[in-house]
Amino acid sequence: MKRFGVLMIGAMLLFGCSGSKEAKKGHTPPETMQLGWMQREDFLKSDYPKFKQNYDTVHISENFVEMIRTLHSGIDFVVVLGTWCSDSKREVPRFLKIVDLSLIPPAQIQYYGVDRTKRNSDGLTDRYKIERVPTFIFLKRGEEVGRIVESPKNSLEEDMLAILADAQSK
Repeated sequence: MKRFGVLMIGAMLLFGCSGSKEAKKGHTPPETMQLGWMQREDFLKSDYPKFKQNYDTVHISENFVEMIRTLHSGIDFVVVLGTWCSDSKREVPRFLKIVDLSLIPPAQIQYYGVDRTKRNSDGLTDRYKIERVPTFIFLKRGEEVGRIVESPKNSLEEDMLAILADAQSK
């Protein structure tokens, strides 16, 4: 029985923001969840201090910024996130910093907030098959050309660059 408990804790830690419930030690006050389509300004609200704090402290290599700047043309982005999710709190501010430094126009980016079930009534999460957040979806002429789910393989900027370079070669 003791071993089963250890396995369950390990599984909960492994799945991070992918499961419908998060394991937490101690009591933390409930967070406001932003649901549905969001504006960039929503991340600056005092309800979400970690987004601004992480945005202010993240460093992005200028080499990646320059390369992304040359490749983002014709690519739109859909970012599905959970304002409650630690992975979203880490990766979305990094994405915002990359976007700002790379001069990606706000019109190319849409943000969508989900709750812990990652289900919604308008069908967006089903259409894009969202299972984990954040999910960064790259679209060219409305067709998906790549995505980054939950945590990047290398870094967000490296993975973005690889997807953008591949999309531009098609």
